[in-house]
Amino acid sequence: MNELVNEPLSDDIVCLDIEDASKGRPSDDQVMMLIKEKTGATNSSAFQQLPADIKKSVLIELKGKRASLRQLERLTGISKTMIYRM
Repeated sequence: MNELVNEPLSDDIVCLDIEDASKGRPSDDQVMMLIKEKTGATNSSAFQQLPADIKKSVLIELKGKRASLRQLERLTGISKTMIYRM
């Protein structure tokens, strides 16, 4: 049995690899850390007081990093409909 496990596969055999975990959704802590780095805002109230162009650019970036609409709504206090439209 060990021979099968330890023997390298030939080049013509294709296997499915486990996807990289970094491609999943970011955690709430990761999203808040990015918001803090980009804007200095430490909570949803501070984020809402930022200029509209800054909020928009940060939200677009977070959507690009696969943060969910509900997650962004919860962490920023901005409705998911507004976030979706960006």
